[in-house]
Amino acid sequence: MSITKRQREIVEFLLEHPHEVTAGEIAVEVKVSTRTVHRELQMIEQWLEPLGMKLEKKSGTGIRIDAGSDDLAVLRQQLEGKEYVEFTPEERKLFMLCILLDEPEPVKLLALASDLKVTVSTVTTDLDDLESRIRQAGLKLVRRRGYGVKINGSETIHRTAIAALALEFLDESDLFGRQPEQGGSIVNQKLLDMIGHGDVLTVENALWQPDIEWLENIPERQYMKLLIQLSVAVVRIRKGFGIGRMSPQENMGDAVAEQDEMKVPPYMASRLCGVLSTQLGLTFSPDEQAYFHRLLVETEQRIHSSRLLPIDDLILLDRVHSLIDQMQARTHYAFHEDRLLREGLLGHMQPVMERIEGQQMIRNPLLQQIRKDYDSLFEDVKKSVGQAWPGTDVPDEEIGFLVMHFGASIERLRALKREIRAIIVCTSGIGSSRMLSSRLSKEIPEIRIMDSVSWYEAARIPTDQYDLVLSTVDLPMDEHQYYKVSPLLTAEESERLRHFIRTTTLQRQHNKPREAEIQTTSRYSDPDGMEAILVEIVRIIGKFQVYPLDNQDIGFYKTVYAMCNVLHGSGVLKEPEEIAKRLEAREAVGSQKIPGTRLALFHTRSEGIYRPSISLFQLTEPLLRTPDDPAGVTHVLLMLGPRELSKESLEVLSEISALLLQEEMVTLLEKGIRDELIHYLSQELVGFYRSKTEIGGQPL
Repeated sequence: MSITKRQREIVEFLLEHPHEVTAGEIAVEVKVSTRTVHRELQMIEQWLEPLGMKLEKKSGTGIRIDAGSDDLAVLRQQLEGKEYVEFTPEERKLFMLCILLDEPEPVKLLALASDLKVTVSTVTTDLDDLESRIRQAGLKLVRRRGYGVKINGSETIHRTAIAALALEFLDESDLFGRQPEQGGSIVNQKLLDMIGHGDVLTVENALWQPDIEWLENIPERQYMKLLIQLSVAVVRIRKGFGIGRMSPQENMGDAVAEQDEMKVPPYMASRLCGVLSTQLGLTFSPDEQAYFHRLLVETEQRIHSSRLLPIDDLILLDRVHSLIDQMQARTHYAFHEDRLLREGLLGHMQPVMERIEGQQMIRNPLLQQIRKDYDSLFEDVKKSVGQAWPGTDVPDEEIGFLVMHFGASIERLRALKREIRAIIVCTSGIGSSRMLSSRLSKEIPEIRIMDSVSWYEAARIPTDQYDLVLSTVDLPMDEHQYYKVSPLLTAEESERLRHFIRTTTLQRQHNKPREAEIQTTSRYSDPDGMEAILVEIVRIIGKFQVYPLDNQDIGFYKTVYAMCNVLHGSGVLKEPEEIAKRLEAREAVGSQKIPGTRLALFHTRSEGIYRPSISLFQLTEPLLRTPDDPAGVTHVLLMLGPRELSKESLEVLSEISALLLQEEMVTLLEKGIRDELIHYLSQELVGFYRSKTEIGGQPL
């Protein structure tokens, strides 16, 4: 049985460390993920078996080679005389695909077999496996005796296929980290060469033109995709693969709305090509400039589409909500209060779920360090994922990324977000008082010790000069004014004290008279932004209405048209037909029904909408009924916004959409009583407003 280069490196590492080592330590040594290590260990076990040896794996300890009655020197001799193959089967197929995408002429089977160090028969089998993938990409695999093997298709689709491979198998550390020759597999080196690793930074610098303002709001994944697509184009032009005139299907044609053309006028692409021409010495034909323009427009469309909400995938929102539920129950941290956690998970999970469902490889070079630093939290997240997403196989690499989100959230939740003025009462003497002060400064630095006094003195200090009394003994005070601790302040006591401050001390501050609240708010860094959010909350909630709608036997389009017609009469929008078509097109992309309910969230944005609006429609006949869901949708929350929407409006609308996963919100929507809904929304959005003001205008 043959052994790959990587498997050989793992065996050599195990020989150098006769005592147990972890999969994470092996992963760091051979520069792969622990998931890959576990897969390689299975192959190594099969290789060791005929030699009378095996891998000994001890849970919580590590892995070592058990040589049985033989000496490990025997294995070293076997290893020295053993040739290794260069690729795993998966790497071999990927490398073959890269070669074929990169070559303009047919490649002989014998040449492929020689490059890959396998037989012609193996190459033929691999090509059989690759053919469906190539066809799905819009290309054609041509194989003829005496001709060789070649991938045919337009240059546009070739470039798209290369960029897609790079996005799937490379990450930021590959793109912006080491040079291709400094490490990594041969496949990675080939991919980096195909996307022009050496030109990526030049392309990035040229891309940041002063008037492409929307780049600042581009999601990370979309930014990576655009950068790789532009860099691939540069490489292909340099190699002589011109784009040629694009077909009507490949060109933008009518697919690009007039307003999108205005946002990305052709001169932006021309100027980008001009900068690259000067810096790289390349010539960009008019067709190439049109191709660059198309890439910019497509990217801008993804950011400024007709979607109103940044996240409108309610199934994804439900998954995130379920995971936070499980983690909150397991760890007792109030994760639902941390809006940054929710937003971070939503942004992170969109591409991840696509990779998990597509069984694509997920890489996490920080996995070993994460497991070392957050061992207990890692297990909590892993168990919570199993409970929240049953039937979904989530690899440890992805668990590691989720751990980083929850770890950051815990740090935010532990922070008190404002200074707490405390008086210490300690009857055991000055030594105990100093000990407690020292422990407090270390465990909860947000507490500022105003003084250490006796109970007699503390009782005479005006209450407006402190927020909390900390005492080592029981005091004859209101239980909301003081908290009893020991001078040692154990870790458990520290957490309980944090909880008391968050739920009691800070809550009491919120309940102070309006004048005090205004003074407190005025300290924050963005009072204008805070005021704008408060204005948007009042404006949107104040105009919220509930409408009964008779939609008997009229179907989906006519139902949403009737909704739009109602709002047209209220002065919300201009042309009901145009907005109804947008809503119909959005539903065709994927269901907007809220999981486990009879509610749906329909939303869009358009220049034909004058102001942000939310309305509830109660239907006489259910919509979206299917054999799997005969109940369908009986209540529709319709959320509309102008094409150009202020940041404050978007934040308020996004917050309302997130409330749709709360049981109380669902119950109130199904009841459909306007006053009760307005009362609930007002309470929740005031909490949202306060959470922003507590940390200087940044959303939690």
